Amino acid sequence: MDIFVARQPILTKEENVIGYELLYRNSEQNYFSEIDGDVATTDVLLNSFLGIGNEQLSSGKKLFINFTRNLLLKKVPTLFSPEKIIIEVLEDIEGDEEIIAKIAELKKLGYTIALDDYLLKESNINLLPYADIIKIDFLTTTKKQRQSIGKIAKLYKAKLLAEKIETREDFEVALEEGFEYFQGYFFSKPMVVSTTDIPFQAYGHFKILKELNKPEPDIDKIVSLIEYDLSLSYKILKIVNTLAYYTKVKITSIKQAIIILGLNELVRWFTIISLKEQQSKTPLAKEILAQSLIRGKFAEQFGSKLFGDRRKAECFMLGMFSLLDAILQRPMENVLETLPLSDAVKNALVKETSELRVIIEVIEAIEKADWEKLNAHLEGSSPTEIASYYEKSISWTNEIIDNLNE
Repeated sequence: MDIFVARQPILTKEENVIGYELLYRNSEQNYFSEIDGDVATTDVLLNSFLGIGNEQLSSGKKLFINFTRNLLLKKVPTLFSPEKIIIEVLEDIEGDEEIIAKIAELKKLGYTIALDDYLLKESNINLLPYADIIKIDFLTTTKKQRQSIGKIAKLYKAKLLAEKIETREDFEVALEEGFEYFQGYFFSKPMVVSTTDIPFQAYGHFKILKELNKPEPDIDKIVSLIEYDLSLSYKILKIVNTLAYYTKVKITSIKQAIIILGLNELVRWFTIISLKEQQSKTPLAKEILAQSLIRGKFAEQFGSKLFGDRRKAECFMLGMFSLLDAILQRPMENVLETLPLSDAVKNALVKETSELRVIIEVIEAIEKADWEKLNAHLEGSSPTEIASYYEKSISWTNEIIDNLNE
């Protein structure tokens, strides 16, 4: 599944880049498709931070991201460090008490606030005291309108950003009018960046949300449901590794990742990810889920025989993630750079020295019907026992998928 994000540079009057605005795209065609604002921002966030990668997009600069009223009230920006993003408050958001309280809270937490496509109105004048940057559409505003906003911006010590600067003449006029930041086709058209993501699953999401909203959520049940979803497991590991939750602890199970993340943060991230449920479940996505579950369950059983129950979860995760290179169409070494997995799991996945490597060897031998290779890696298990593990894995997977579809 290909994912896309466009970015456009924001520059100073010396034409130095201070950041990039991230823009929603759903293909390599470089234009915005009409779509719900929550879904557009959600796609930008997931594709940028968990798909393509923050560092690749930002080049060390801050990322300007549009947030809808709904996402601001849900405190979605707090999932990202104030050092990484600038919050753009969309032009249709009014400055009522509820939104002002939320923006004031974000400002107190250290976030930079930008008002997008700002036009002075009675309904949004209350937002101005909280603005660090005021973005003005240079094509659709008059000089008089820009001057009025500029006077108020100076009063609140907010910087002016001129959007849609199309020509050198536009740039020079904006400079004369006191604008400090600039954005538009004169400098650069948005550049589309893409990568491949794991096909999205939504089978057990309703059950996870239901459990998360209970007064006393059952963590083990939540862990099980997340483990069964390869896309969700992968995203949670990337969240732990790439955002404000970075830890030097190597992850050996999904449960450990959830404990590090915390249930409150899990609820917020899961709410964002769940907006992707609008996407269709393709036959390929279903097959990938099934094959990953079979591998995970087999690895759990065989790993338990080899290393005891203490490493069951680690072996399950090894099996579940063993198809990531094929799914993402990237070398496994490259995929693993962004995942905080244990060295034993990482080495097994790239077929280097690891006590867990034998599990991958056995799985691949079974799938290829390579009985000679299988017999060489039985590690004290009989062919009948191995066959039993695999049959149980298929039955278990079918039962899991049937249950998730209910």
